[in-house]
Amino acid sequence: MKIFIHIRYFILYCALLCFIMLSADITAQTDETNNQKDTVTSYLRTEKRLPILNNFRFIPSEVVYDPFINTYIKLNVGSGLALDLSSYVKDLQGNIRDTLSGDISYLSADFQFQLAVNDWLAFSAGAGGFGRIGTDTYTLLTSGISYASGFSLGAKAKLWQNEKMYLSATLDYKYQDIYLYSIYDFVKEVAEEGGIDSTSSLLEEDIIISTFLNLSYAYAPTDWCGILAVAGFGVGEAFDTKLKGNFRLAASFSVDFDNVDAIEFPIGILAGVRYNSYSESGVKASDIFAYCFRIAYTGHKDFDIGIESTYQTLSYKVSDEDIKTILSAFSLRYYF
Repeated sequence: MKIFIHIRYFILYCALLCFIMLSADITAQTDETNNQKDTVTSYLRTEKRLPILNNFRFIPSEVVYDPFINTYIKLNVGSGLALDLSSYVKDLQGNIRDTLSGDISYLSADFQFQLAVNDWLAFSAGAGGFGRIGTDTYTLLTSGISYASGFSLGAKAKLWQNEKMYLSATLDYKYQDIYLYSIYDFVKEVAEEGGIDSTSSLLEEDIIISTFLNLSYAYAPTDWCGILAVAGFGVGEAFDTKLKGNFRLAASFSVDFDNVDAIEFPIGILAGVRYNSYSESGVKASDIFAYCFRIAYTGHKDFDIGIESTYQTLSYKVSDEDIKTILSAFSLRYYF
């Protein structure tokens, strides 16, 4: 199973690299001199509101959000696994009977539109969903099957900008309708109640709402690298819990090799980390760390395209140990 996963991710990255090499070849045929390259860079800066500071083009990330005011549509589709999920198997009285392990598969997709009203204000709206299912008998019984759909609304205001730095404040609202089928919880409820009645059900449903206020910062010390940082506080809830406060901290470092003299190839890489005191997706978990790596094509004025892999650690409610997940997603952002 692990070998298959690594092969699948390797194929995704190879496909993106082939696309980049083809695009780079076409670009090389049309750009004959360095002066023409400077003209293209100027065009990228003035024709559209692209995420550029100090001639560096920032790479967008799904883990560390950028502060730029621009208009775009975004599509993000991904899948992943929680590998080697281990847990102590307990009976209905809480006594440990055995230790088992298994995997959980994830699927996700979302769409977002952001509109820049002017140079300092933008609004956004999005919709999407995700699903989770155990891949064997153990994880089907303990973790069940869950899926969610929802929408998000946001506002972004530029607070300050100079040649190398950009600072914005964002307000994000997220609504999710989550469904969970849990055989274990159903059997436990039936045992505690002494039988099946009109209230017994395999399906649990909950509405999860969260709101975040963030400060987002971008810094480009040179024309070939940049730093993104996010700090925020919000209120939200996990599945079947009360409202609580949630802290968010994130940072990333990215490189655009198109501006590296020895390389001059329109490809960029990004590495980042994010911390949340609680989950943003309705999972009963705390102290969540997410580490991301992204490879992206940076040579087109109209869009950003890339593949981002995220490694995440969290403590799931049915496990006495931390769960480690790896998610990979293809994303496309088209600018207007």
